[in-house]
Amino acid sequence: MPALVVPNRSKPLNIPILESRVPKPEELVVLSKPLLEATIKIGNLLNDCSAKWALGGDIGEILNGVNVQPDHITILTNAEGCPEIGKKLAEFQVEASRLVERQIRRNAEIGPKPLPVKIRSYESRFNFDGQRLDVHGDLRIKVGEWDWGDPLDFEPEYVYVVGVKIPVVPLKLKTELYLGLGWMDRVRKINEATARRHHKIG
Repeated sequence: MPALVVPNRSKPLNIPILESRVPKPEELVVLSKPLLEATIKIGNLLNDCSAKWALGGDIGEILNGVNVQPDHITILTNAEGCPEIGKKLAEFQVEASRLVERQIRRNAEIGPKPLPVKIRSYESRFNFDGQRLDVHGDLRIKVGEWDWGDPLDFEPEYVYVVGVKIPVVPLKLKTELYLGLGWMDRVRKINEATARRHHKIG
C-alpha cells in the first residue's frame, strides 16, 4: 500500500512549468536565526544517530531552497528511531513519545469538496531555546474515509547547514504527497526552488 491512499483521478494533473528568471525580493528564502541555531544544534546532537531520520515539514523544505516560513522544526523517523532520538535529546524533551492521531489544519483538495486529512505517528516534543521540535515516528496519512497509507519511508537527501550535514526529506517525495493531496501551490513552490537551484539564482 502506498504512503497516501487516494482514488483514481479522472483528469490529468497540470504541473506548472516555470521559466528561468531572477527572483523578486519577497521570494528570497531566509531561515530565522533562532531556528537556524536550533537546527545546527540538533544536527550536531544526532550526527551519530544510527536510526533513519530527516528534517521534514517546512523546515526541511526551506533548507532545500523552498520559499516557506517554518515556525518549528519537524523530524521524521521510524518507530525504532523514536527512543534513540529521545535519548540523545533527553535534556530538551518536554513530551515523551506516544501514539497520536490528529487532523491537520489543511484539507485535501482532490474532489468536488475538501476532505479532512489526518496523521498518525509516535510523537514527541522538544524545546531548544524556545524553538519547538516535533519528532514523528512511523508517520501515516489518511484522507477522508479512505484507508491509512503505509508509514512514510524514504532515503534522506543531505544538505550542509553552516558545515553541519543534515538529512532532509526528499523534495520528490514531498511533491508526490502534495500532488496526491491536491496542494498545487506547494508543488509550485518546490518547482520554483528546483528552478532556482538549477540555474543557481536566489
